[in-house]
Amino acid sequence: MTEPTTTERRRDLRNEATGLGGLEKDVVFQHIRTRRELVTLYRMADGQPVEIPEYMVAGVMQKKNADGWMFTEVKDEAPDYKVGEIKCFLHAESPERESGLLQEWGLSGKKCPAGNLSSEYSKTQHGERRHKQEWAAKEAFEEAKEKQEDRDAQREQLNATLALAGKAAPTATRVAVNCPTCNKPCKGNAGLSAHVRGAHGDASE
Repeated sequence: MTEPTTTERRRDLRNEATGLGGLEKDVVFQHIRTRRELVTLYRMADGQPVEIPEYMVAGVMQKKNADGWMFTEVKDEAPDYKVGEIKCFLHAESPERESGLLQEWGLSGKKCPAGNLSSEYSKTQHGERRHKQEWAAKEAFEEAKEKQEDRDAQREQLNATLALAGKAAPTATRVAVNCPTCNKPCKGNAGLSAHVRGAHGDASE
């Protein structure tokens, strides 16, 4: 079993002290040295190393999520970190920039150096946390675009349905009727009557 680090022991002791009622005010936790040297912590989720100033270590080590502690000082306690190749959507060489999407979103002037994200999930988390306003603008644009595409698709479907209905509607056709006197074909009864009156006089004669 890995021996807990000084910071982890201090963290556990602080948590135990919270159950002492009014006695916890008598328990003094003090970092002997306050420094700004960088200390490497490791994310328990994916093993990603994170460098933070020493004076922030105690606070960061207190952070928890649904799975437990979020960080550890012991590398072996975290998963093996795999460096990815996925770029932040604001990266200078991101697919979103090269395809012109950033220009379309109005974010082409923003840049981020993060280019080694491990997964699309990490990319989403990075965007939501590090670039909240830009990510919200992107999401709003995409949502509006999706709604417009849905409206266009519905309009096209309606037009296609109306066109199909128009083609299927029966058209009135005139049946040819032959004149009983001269056997000339006429266009329907109306045409026959007109022919008889014009060519043979009154039909009753």
